Amino acid sequence: MIRIVVIGTGNLGTQLCSAFEKSKNCTLVGYLNHSNRSLDTLQAPLVKSLETLPVCDLILLCTPDDTIATISNEIKTNAIVAHTSGSVSLEAVSDHKNHGVFYLPQSFSKSRTARFEEITICLEASSSKVMEQLEFVGSSLSRKRKHLNSSQRKYLHLAAVYANNFVNHCYLKTQRVLEKEDLELELLEPLMKETLLKAIEMGPYSAQTGPAKRADLTTLETHKNMLDATELDMYQAITQSILKTYGTEL
Repeated sequence: MIRIVVIGTGNLGTQLCSAFEKSKNCTLVGYLNHSNRSLDTLQAPLVKSLETLPVCDLILLCTPDDTIATISNEIKTNAIVAHTSGSVSLEAVSDHKNHGVFYLPQSFSKSRTARFEEITICLEASSSKVMEQLEFVGSSLSRKRKHLNSSQRKYLHLAAVYANNFVNHCYLKTQRVLEKEDLELELLEPLMKETLLKAIEMGPYSAQTGPAKRADLTTLETHKNMLDATELDMYQAITQSILKTYGTEL
């Protein structure tokens, strides 16, 4: 049984704590957050400080990227210390002999139960022994694991920003356009779902449609005239990118 401490109970940390408490192979022996606030959904004890961490085999840092190295440096332990960031290198926790990365390329929210079994857990480790332990912990959540170095993981994280953060921001823009005419987002839910399915099944390049793909300049100009000046830059930037991708440029 792998004993785990989770530091940071934001969206990811909270989901991992809950998952480890349900695991047959891992046990959550404590968690720590900057507010020193207990979570009613967890049985494990709240740890008050880094100086009072319980005996464990793995410490997972689920904290903001710019705090990882500092927090790691403050921890005194013989356990494996691993962070969960996509954009921070393995070196950030290298002040510990046994260290690694346990990155999950997924969007997490406290209000939604994570489906860890669908996620490929991306691992990096300071040694084969540490990797074996991280593999074991990962297998308690998902059957899908992949070994990536820090450079590969950074590019994966960059790609994830396009696939998730930017796409979701486009959904927000979509909603606000609709609201101008008292229309509901649900009108476009089938389109949103079909767009994702086509990208997965056909590949994004082949799945592209729309006025920019077919260089329909009349429609593009109509859209531009409908947008506020504050919205125009984003529309033009994406339009120009599509035009260039398919061999046309305004």
